Amino acid sequence: MATQVQHIYDEVERTVDTTPRPMLTLVREASNYDDLERTAPGIAARGVHKNVLLSLVGLYATMLTSFWSFFARDTATALVMTMVTVLMIVYFGLIVGGILLADTPAPDERQRSFAEFLSGRVDILTGTVTGKEVVLQMLFLPACMLVLATTVGIIARVSQGG
Repeated sequence: MATQVQHIYDEVERTVDTTPRPMLTLVREASNYDDLERTAPGIAARGVHKNVLLSLVGLYATMLTSFWSFFARDTATALVMTMVTVLMIVYFGLIVGGILLADTPAPDERQRSFAEFLSGRVDILTGTVTGKEVVLQMLFLPACMLVLATTVGIIARVSQGG
């Protein structure tokens, strides 16, 4: 006994789609970083001043320079320090670059001076604080780490005899 199998696809009429497809584009045609940059009204008057972010990066860069000057004596240590330097550049480049790019003041908004920032208020997640408190909170730990790194480096250099 022979059975006939009928496929459900046999009944569908096969047509070839001849309409041209748009080319695959991985990146939309727009100016660089348009979607990343967002205008944040009031950020120039209530946000963290750019000099504080640059000071934060400067403290970590000085700490890294301290490590290089005190500890990079042989090739193996220099290789490790090179990797640490590259990772710090990537880390701070992404963090600070993202912050500076993402929170853009409105075009007609005036950026307050650093003195106005220190005496003014800054919005944070839980309310507002003064600019001086922001500077203290952001720069105290890196400054302590810099002092500690320099102290350890000096002790290590002196204990090794020069």
